[in-house]
Amino acid sequence: MHQFPPSADLQFLVGETFGQIALDPWSIQFRFAAGGQITVEERIEHVDEGGSTHPHNCEDRTCDAVYLHQLLQLPITAVDAEPLCLSLTFASGAILRIFTELSRFECGP
Repeated sequence: MHQFPPSADLQFLVGETFGQIALDPWSIQFRFAAGGQITVEERIEHVDEGGSTHPHNCEDRTCDAVYLHQLLQLPITAVDAEPLCLSLTFASGAILRIFTELSRFECGP
């Protein structure tokens, strides 16, 4: 896995929306309405518009419920990338944080 690119390189995501979010046993796919997707195989945090945090780890099938449907069709209003965390802020104020780790496997956009 690799670090995320700088925030400036990811600003093309501002204004995009998720048209579909797919769960499978080992990953989550965030599919953009206009095409393309982000596949996550590690962990995420969804901070809902009320400020409650909903963590999810794709490797732990015993984790709590996810509320990701709340992000569907909401425009992304801000993108912030740190080396190991990509944060997408939505028009509702909700935030999706996607985490990566450094390893020999591929990760990041």
